[in-house]
Amino acid sequence: MSSDRRDLVPLAALLLLGSVAFVHLLALPAFEDEGSQLRWISRIIEAGEWRQPLNEGKPLEAWPMVPWVWLGLPALTVTRVMHVLAGMIGAVLTYQLAFALAGRWAAFASGVLFALCPFVVYLQRFALSDIFMCAAGIWVLVSVMRFIESRSWSQAAALGSGMALSAVCKLPVGFFFVIAVPVAMLMMPGHERSQLLRRPVLSKLAAAYLPVVVMALAVTLVALIRVQQGKSAGFGLTDLVGISMGRYSDIAASMGVAPVSLINELTTQLTWPVTIIGSAGLVAAVFLNGWRQRWLIAMGLLPLLGIGFFATFWYPRYLLFTLPPLIVGAVCGWSTLTRRLRRWRRAVRCAVFALCAGFMGHQSALIIFKPVAARWSPVDRFQYFEGWGSGYGYPEAAKFLVTAAHAPPDIFALDGHSAYQLRSYLPAQWGARIRPIFYGPDGRMLGSEAARLANLLGATPAWIVISPQLLQVYLDSSFGPGNLAQFSLRQIASFDKPASRSQLAIYEATPR
Repeated sequence: MSSDRRDLVPLAALLLLGSVAFVHLLALPAFEDEGSQLRWISRIIEAGEWRQPLNEGKPLEAWPMVPWVWLGLPALTVTRVMHVLAGMIGAVLTYQLAFALAGRWAAFASGVLFALCPFVVYLQRFALSDIFMCAAGIWVLVSVMRFIESRSWSQAAALGSGMALSAVCKLPVGFFFVIAVPVAMLMMPGHERSQLLRRPVLSKLAAAYLPVVVMALAVTLVALIRVQQGKSAGFGLTDLVGISMGRYSDIAASMGVAPVSLINELTTQLTWPVTIIGSAGLVAAVFLNGWRQRWLIAMGLLPLLGIGFFATFWYPRYLLFTLPPLIVGAVCGWSTLTRRLRRWRRAVRCAVFALCAGFMGHQSALIIFKPVAARWSPVDRFQYFEGWGSGYGYPEAAKFLVTAAHAPPDIFALDGHSAYQLRSYLPAQWGARIRPIFYGPDGRMLGSEAARLANLLGATPAWIVISPQLLQVYLDSSFGPGNLAQFSLRQIASFDKPASRSQLAIYEATPR
């Protein structure tokens, strides 16, 4: 934080603007990824399973929330509040990043555009690790610039803390920010590089890198041991390999939507005018400004283009951490361009800023107040609204359960998230009645088809909550095709999701 009193008003304004994401925070129901993260929190409290979120590479999606949920606060509210706070911190850090490059006006403009960015707003309002990694990544970039300027032990500590935090936010993707210093060294003039390569400075850099290097070695060692034992690698490595090596290329086809496209994802959320204006600012910054801004743009473009052009399938939220340095770079580029206009400088600068803020602010307002009416790419619309994993249908299912005359004691989900999506809309006393089929009455994990079948038959008649589009797949994977003849299912309720592409249904299971 700046010690200059002139920064207090713009920083307070950015925090206030970022806090708008609190409005209607629960307007979008919890979708499947959030349901999985709610399960992690619940299992930590109920069974002490602290390693599960770490195995998925997202420990901060559960660990910081546990004390608050243990005190009785609703888990979904706690997780989303934490993510809005992370976005607010990101706006302040964006201000600090831009202030070091182009002064107070560019810093405020960058912070506002970050806070209004639809990618930021919608990921503040979901319990997803991307906003955490985004804020931590900005901290790393700020710390790199400050270390280059001062080369002090305190700045080395800040840099080391930022790199370790960004890694832990989303393993292993968060390790990307360790390249920030090497990329800066490649792009800076020789005389500045030589100062950083002196022994006292290298010792500080080594100390800054020590925690994240130890973390990377530990992750690699444990992952190798797990693979040798026939287990998954853990630490989110399965998803990274699946995306980078094309193993997830059929996900879009299974959704029934067009494959993701970088330009389509950017223009859907940012709009074409903002994308064009931002690109013009980046070009100006590259050719008119110094190496620091070129380095910053490289830190945004390298992962952005890597995701867009080399991964065969990816989720739009993966772009978030690439955008803050590009926002700052574009603002700095336009600041340099307008400085040459002399008399028209202020008018053009304000017009460009207002245009971008207006387009992005309108989309962000829709995300907050009318999310279904906002622009969403096909993959996002499927995930959050229309697809089988969306949270729509669960509030209605919860009302049905509460008012049902003869709801059974046991209600099962066949996946790892539906039970916890449903729990979010039920009184606390319902929690013990709703659980995934692979947890027994004592909370123990049931690893075999026979154990899961016995779990169901021992509770019949029981209800099962699942999307009809996934029913057969999960029946086969949960109980085995050969065991399905031992019970029968009868649909007793169905709840449509937007556009009626999929539904959520409740089935009654009885033994044959």
